[in-house]
Amino acid sequence: MNMTIWLNAFLALFAILNPIGTIPIFSEITEGLDKKGRFAVFNIAVATAFGTLLVMTLIGQWIMNRVFQISILEFRIAGGILLTVISVKYIVFPDKKNPKKVEISSHQEAIELGIVPMAVPLLVGPGTIVTGILLLDRDGYLVTVTAIVAVFIVSWVLIQLTPWISRLMGKIGRMVVSRILWIFMAALGVHFLLTGIQEMFGL
Repeated sequence: MNMTIWLNAFLALFAILNPIGTIPIFSEITEGLDKKGRFAVFNIAVATAFGTLLVMTLIGQWIMNRVFQISILEFRIAGGILLTVISVKYIVFPDKKNPKKVEISSHQEAIELGIVPMAVPLLVGPGTIVTGILLLDRDGYLVTVTAIVAVFIVSWVLIQLTPWISRLMGKIGRMVVSRILWIFMAALGVHFLLTGIQEMFGL
């Protein structure tokens, strides 16, 4: 396995997942929970996001071919546009309508909070799924699956350290890191778009 290709896939997934950018949101949502409850919700969110992304990455191309009858080149062009637009949106027009903290009175409510909105769509949204499918087509199963596993291990550690990282980095630090990741993601979106166009038209 070529480590340069693997690192590129890892960074692409880490950028679109953007666990650092979600830390202030997760911190605000779970502000009313004790330490044990907060970590439990974080575990549910990461596990759900991991399962969702892995399954959608593995079966995404099959769904495209069998259900929607579109080729991977068409999907690459559409996915490149989507990733670029999403990245530009978060760089230039950051979303200020973040979910607010909620009162949790039962274990079931904690599970629901970990799944929606924390796992989907805050961690795994349309852009993340598109990235996974395109990386699988470009880099193969071994690179993509191991990169997904590694990204979620790192993300789990970062999210568990949410209160500490939030205080250490401060609002400006989190914003800077998050914007840098989105710039990287915009460049990857342009890459997918251009390579899709080149292959489709034989340029």
